[in-house]
Amino acid sequence: MKAGACKLMKRYGYAIAALLAVGGCAGAAYFLFFKPQIPECRAVEHVTDNVAGRTVERIVLINVVPDGRRQVNILLNGRAYDGKARYVISRTLVLGYRRQGNNYTLWVKENIRKPHDSIRLEDFNRRLPVEGMQLHWRIEQIDSRHFLFADNHAPLFVCTTP
Repeated sequence: MKAGACKLMKRYGYAIAALLAVGGCAGAAYFLFFKPQIPECRAVEHVTDNVAGRTVERIVLINVVPDGRRQVNILLNGRAYDGKARYVISRTLVLGYRRQGNNYTLWVKENIRKPHDSIRLEDFNRRLPVEGMQLHWRIEQIDSRHFLFADNHAPLFVCTTP
């Protein structure tokens, strides 16, 4: 019995080792090149600004959805208040990105307005990312479910995975 097992090992040993090596390389290639590097998560952002003596408030639900290799979609849904005027924010931002450690360089490929979006004022549009804009973010994992998104100046939001 022992002699038969050794004979099979000698005969198919190189093939088994080659299959294991190819499988290991395929797994490493997936994790290096094809697995999205930005986490899929959600956050709520509440921002209050004072612009020219009036208060502008924005409450936005942010959904970060990785879309293939080196691309992410950010879904923005919420409301903006300018005094008594109320506007609806409903957009999809398509961003391409490049990663260096925890630092990400993102550029806005598309800014898709949904039919419900009612923001037409330039003041509000300048506060949201526009097509061609380049962003620099740092994404750090706080714990197993929470990620901190920060730009060069301050934290932006804490995002939670499902």
